[in-house]
Amino acid sequence: MIYRSFSRKIFEICNALFFIGFSLTIIVPFVNAIAISLSSFDEVFAGSVGLWPKGFNLDAYYQLAYSKQFIRTFLNTVVLTAVNTSLVIVLSMAAGYVLAHKNLHGRSFLFLFLIVPMYFSGGLVPFYLLVNALGMNNTYWALILPSVINIFYIIVFRNQIMQLPQELMESAEMDGAGELRILTSIILPLVMPMAMAFVVFSAVAYWNEWFNVLIFIRDKTMWTLQFQLRDILSNARLVDTQTNQAMVKDGFQVDPQNLKMAALMLTVLPIIIVYPFVQKYFIHGQLVGAVKG
Repeated sequence: MIYRSFSRKIFEICNALFFIGFSLTIIVPFVNAIAISLSSFDEVFAGSVGLWPKGFNLDAYYQLAYSKQFIRTFLNTVVLTAVNTSLVIVLSMAAGYVLAHKNLHGRSFLFLFLIVPMYFSGGLVPFYLLVNALGMNNTYWALILPSVINIFYIIVFRNQIMQLPQELMESAEMDGAGELRILTSIILPLVMPMAMAFVVFSAVAYWNEWFNVLIFIRDKTMWTLQFQLRDILSNARLVDTQTNQAMVKDGFQVDPQNLKMAALMLTVLPIIIVYPFVQKYFIHGQLVGAVKG
């Protein structure tokens, strides 16, 4: 048996109570949002919904399902998340492998060249002027190209690859393997937990992207889901409806609060569903990075 002093027991009790209270501050509003999204117009309008739906109905979800704008923004977000996540992981791993290569001349200078903009940037105005000068304003490219290089990922991949036994790469070279074959067949399986952790980070970040939409996009058909949610929470209406009062469309009567909470649930639900399946990679990748980074 492990001896625990009285002060240690007090600390553990206080620690448990703190985290229980902290968890409740997250869980209770989330459950309330679910209950509002599933409640009837009259109950939501009266403000009587707590942690359980009253007058259960799915009118708010039907309203969103019938909105072409909401469906378009959902598809935009799915495609942009998949494309940006794939590009940032592939480019970061390739760049990290190049910087870790022992035969690369001037790799110290290149490493310093990456470190400097990681801590110092030109700011928002030069960033906007550059994107605009390249003709990417109000295009999907403005949501893709500025985000595909992540210097932090490159540095972590570089450090991770440098920790690997060099004999593995040398033996592959002796067998006639090229750089691409070494990267995909030898390096990738060894850094897969790290790569999957970065996939989770990137996917969540791109799924929540809205700021670049705000400053670059004028066409509503190119909005992302988070920017659409921002518009709904601000105006309490869909773009393709004409009023922010109680909405009646195709037989549905939807309170603005219903619509807000339903949109919120549909926005966070995909991440909640996917996260448990990648959690093991997420945790293992963090541990590997902490030990060898």
